[in-house]
Amino acid sequence: MISRKARNRKKLISFFMRLVVLLKPGSLSLFQIRIIRKLVLIASLRRLSVKNVIIEKITLDRLELYRIKPNKLLDEKKILFFHGGGFFIGNIKIYRNYVSFLAKLLRREIIFVEYKLGPESKYPSQIEDAKKAYSFLLEKEEKPNIILAGDSAGGNLALSLFLALEKENCKKPMGIFCISPWVNPTELLAEYPDSFCESDVLIGPFIKRAKETGSGPISHLYCNDSDQINALISPLFGDFHNSPPIMIQYSEKEVLSIQIEQFLKRLKKQKVRVQTIVWKDLWHDFQLETDLSETKKSFALFKDFLDELPS
Repeated sequence: MISRKARNRKKLISFFMRLVVLLKPGSLSLFQIRIIRKLVLIASLRRLSVKNVIIEKITLDRLELYRIKPNKLLDEKKILFFHGGGFFIGNIKIYRNYVSFLAKLLRREIIFVEYKLGPESKYPSQIEDAKKAYSFLLEKEEKPNIILAGDSAGGNLALSLFLALEKENCKKPMGIFCISPWVNPTELLAEYPDSFCESDVLIGPFIKRAKETGSGPISHLYCNDSDQINALISPLFGDFHNSPPIMIQYSEKEVLSIQIEQFLKRLKKQKVRVQTIVWKDLWHDFQLETDLSETKKSFALFKDFLDELPS
């Protein structure tokens, strides 16, 4: 049974998403996308501010990173974090309190990557930004101890970055952890069950509306049709044989759960060391609600995962 606060929050998110999906997800104009970004920013202001955390902006060539550093650090592990938002929403303004809370509970430094968004910038802009951020950390640290992480689309990018690093024979990260990673963005809408669209109050209404209006894959804001058969876009199809330990948390009946479970089966076949936490009666990326007791428990489990990795 989830907490009373989570039940009430579920109702609030459901109401908010009913307003958002009045738009047609499959044919959003740039103006409509900017409206959605504003609405998400306003919604994020509900998150409580976090004390005893320092945030520093780092400007690279056409890329901005943000170093989030809690006052008390356990070790030198650094988390390269990629935000969610379907590759068309998300920035430090929306995620500031979220990553501050995460850094404080993990007691580790987070480097937040404000990668380029679609449809203004499509693939491979996002993976190129991810590689640039990773290279920056490798050059900056004497003994780099990097963990890749992200939620939803950001989880996709963390996993895709590992595949890109493998392809280029770069130094590997020490671990990867993801929240509800979108491992197959190019999946056809018909593959998303209606029952899960009903149970997932965050992105379920968006997917359901897209299905009703005859939209194609919702990845169109991220990549072109010609790019779709690509493991760097859909890490579900990637080779993770040489992967470091991975931890994935997701909700049992969220819209992405089926593709996440397919991905987990592939990881096990490839002999990847993977830990999985499945949450019941919650929704996609519920950890965005930082004041929930469930979120605190979730982040504590990620801390346990990081504690077990070698320093």
